[in-house]
Amino acid sequence: MRHFFTEPEAGAAAETAWPLRRRGVDLGWVTPDQGRRNTPSAETIRTAWEQSEPVYLPGMLLEHLPDHLESIRDALTIMRRVREGESCANILDGEPYQGRLQPDFDLLAPVYNDSDEQEIEKVVFDAVKSGELHAEDLWMKCSCLSFHEADESIRFRFSYGMEMYKSHVGDALREHLASELANRVFPECRILAEHPELNALLTEALGQRPDYVEKIIYSNAPEGGAHFHQDVETAHTGVIYGQLYGHTGWLALPRQTLIETMRDFILDPANDSALRCDFPDEADHEALKILANDQHKMAEQLEADDQGILERLLNGLPAFIHSLIAAGHGRVLSPGDVLLLPQTSTEQCCWHSVFCLGDEPGHALSFAMRNAAG
Repeated sequence: MRHFFTEPEAGAAAETAWPLRRRGVDLGWVTPDQGRRNTPSAETIRTAWEQSEPVYLPGMLLEHLPDHLESIRDALTIMRRVREGESCANILDGEPYQGRLQPDFDLLAPVYNDSDEQEIEKVVFDAVKSGELHAEDLWMKCSCLSFHEADESIRFRFSYGMEMYKSHVGDALREHLASELANRVFPECRILAEHPELNALLTEALGQRPDYVEKIIYSNAPEGGAHFHQDVETAHTGVIYGQLYGHTGWLALPRQTLIETMRDFILDPANDSALRCDFPDEADHEALKILANDQHKMAEQLEADDQGILERLLNGLPAFIHSLIAAGHGRVLSPGDVLLLPQTSTEQCCWHSVFCLGDEPGHALSFAMRNAAG
C-alpha cells in the first residue's frame, strides 16, 4: 500500500483508492503501490525468512495465469453457487468435477457439523487405486469466514481425518492424497505447486524445495478478510499465498515487531487523542498503558484466544492501521502476486491481517509449506 487516508477525496490518488473496510468497520482508504517491483533475490528471501518478515513476489504468477483461465472461471462459478445455497456435494457430483475426480476419488457424502457454526459443508472422499480402496476419510470443507451478515467470504480446505486431534500430522499418504484432491477440484492449485521458476527460487532461498500441504482456496468478499493472526502449525514452516483474481490488502510483520509497534503507538503522546476516541473508558485506557509497559503481558494477550482490548487496537483503530502502513507493513496483492509468510514458531512468525479490496469476491490459493524432508 502506498497511501492511507481517511476520506477518498483527500488526494489526487483517490481516483484509484479502495475503502479499507471489514465487517462493518471503516478504517480509511488505501491506494496500491505504483509500478511493479522486481522479484527479490534468493539471498534477500532467505534473510527475510530468517527474520520472520513477509516476502512479496510481485507478478510471479502472471505469465502462467492464462493457462489456468478455464479452471479459475470454474472456481468462481462454484463459489457463486455455494453462496447461493447449493450443496458442494451436489455440485461435485456433476461435471466438470466427476471427470477430474474419476477413477481416483469417490465422493461419498456430505457431512454437517452442528458444533462448528462457520462450517457450511464437509464432503468426504475415498481414494481408489486399481479399483480398490487406497485411503479413506479425505475431505473438502467449505466454511464461511465470519458471522457478519454482509460478509460472503468463503474458503475450501482440503485435509483428512479428525481435525480436533491434528491427525493430519504424520500420515504422509493421506496428506499427499488430500493435496492431490485439491488439485483435481481446483486445478489452478498447480500454478503454485508446479511453478518452475518459483520453486527453483524457493529451493535456492530456503535450502530445499518445500512441500505444499493443507491446501486452502480462499474467496475473500467485500466486508471480509481476516483479523490479525498467525498460522503456526506443527511441522509446517510457513504459508504461501497466491492471488489469482481480485485484490486483497495485507498488513504483515514479525510478531516482535508487531508487539513493539503496539507498545510505541500506545505510549506516544501524539496518539493519545486517537486512543481516547476509540477507548473512552478510562479503565480501558489504563489497561492499554499497563500492557504497553510489559511486553511479556502484551505477548500473552496477543496469543490468547480472547485478545481482549488488543483486538480493538489491532483491527478497529484507523490511526494504528495508518501507522503500520506508514511503516511499510502494508501491501496490496493483485492477480499474479505471491506472498510468503514465515511461520517457524510462536515466537518466530509473521502476523498478518487481510482485507478484501474492490466490490466483488476474489480467488486466491493459500498452502502450508513444509520442508520436503520433514
